[in-house]
Amino acid sequence: MAKQGSFGARVYLMDNKTILIYQTAKRGTTQNAPYIVSPRMQQGAFIDITDDKAIADAIRAALYGKLP
Repeated sequence: MAKQGSFGARVYLMDNKTILIYQTAKRGTTQNAPYIVSPRMQQGAFIDITDDKAIADAIRAALYGKLP
């Protein structure tokens, strides 16, 4: 299991019907270290903005470092 707080999520509104969710990773070990989208994580999830379950599932997966 990933260390708690090692991952995050960024959510972008692409248009009126689609959002994009990226998984982020903490760059350092300090409390204020930034979260970045690394090149290997640039496969974001495109999701219909009305699909609440898919949005929640994608954000949850990103927070655990498991967004495909």
